[in-house]
Amino acid sequence: MKRAMQGLMMASILMVGAIGIASAALPEPQDPQVVANMSYEQRLQMSKDLREQFKQATPEERREYRQKLHAKFKALSPEERKALRDKMHAQWQALSPEQKKELRDNRKAMIAAMTPEERLEMKKEREEWMKAHPNEKEHWNKPMSN
Repeated sequence: MKRAMQGLMMASILMVGAIGIASAALPEPQDPQVVANMSYEQRLQMSKDLREQFKQATPEERREYRQKLHAKFKALSPEERKALRDKMHAQWQALSPEQKKELRDNRKAMIAAMTPEERLEMKKEREEWMKAHPNEKEHWNKPMSN
């Protein structure tokens, strides 16, 4: 009974955080395929909400969030990852320059809110990922500004 109440309390806290009220804990990362099916406005609002939550989270909470997000991507088959990547790239190409700028600015603000150690850790994570997936390195190094 006590665990059920704790589960309900946690769900309530996450729900409150999702509607914009500050919460110390980060939510569970969305499924990448669900995010790919969101509209531009939905995705932008989700990233703004997440940025606010990231500001209040500890470096450990942010690291845990990234690890969970990576695990969700790893759970996809190589074909699903490729289809998802292609879909997201096509969506990016369809955005207006203003929309691209808004998304870039939001992403930069999220990174700027991190500590220098976290930024370095993220860079190392990306380098390790690139070593593990050499065939995809060329694709991820292509600029998305076009």
